This record gives sequence, C-alpha cells and structure tokens, in this order.
Amino acid sequence: MPKFTAMKPSEVLVGRARLAAEERKSYVEALRAAEAGKVELAGAEKSARVKRLLVEASKESGIRIRSSWEDKSQRVLLWKKVGT
Repeated sequence: MPKFTAMKPSEVLVGRARLAAEERKSYVEALRAAEAGKVELAGAEKSARVKRLLVEASKESGIRIRSSWEDKSQRVLLWKKVGT
C-alpha cells in the first residue's frame, strides 16, 4: 500500500512550474546580490522568457525592480532595485 502525506499546495511544484522554479534560482540570487545589474542573453535564449523569469524572481524574493532593454535587438536586459 502506498504512503500518502498531506502537503500545502504552495509546497508542491509539478511539471513546468518545477523547472521554472529551478531556473529562477539564479535570478533570485542575482537580485539579492546587487542593487543593479544586467542580463546578457546567450545563443537561442528568448528575450520574453528572460524578462518573465526576472519579473517572477522579483516577485518571489519580494524585491521591487525596474528593467528595460539596453538595445533594440533585446539581447541585454538592464535592471535596478527601486523603493525599499
């Protein structure tokens, strides 16, 4: 017989959510480590995905930021903390 354990929904990440949470870790670490910075996209990375991960990391860590693309090709994303 399998063993069942009750958990809170916030403790359970399945499917794409689990993968996205792992990817956000580096973004959260970068936000906590500096007051401002930039994200340089490599190879086939998609600009919309990188921006979304940065925004999600900001919300997850409770750090308010502003960000914008440095160039029209959207290969370098600049960000800085705002407020307190």
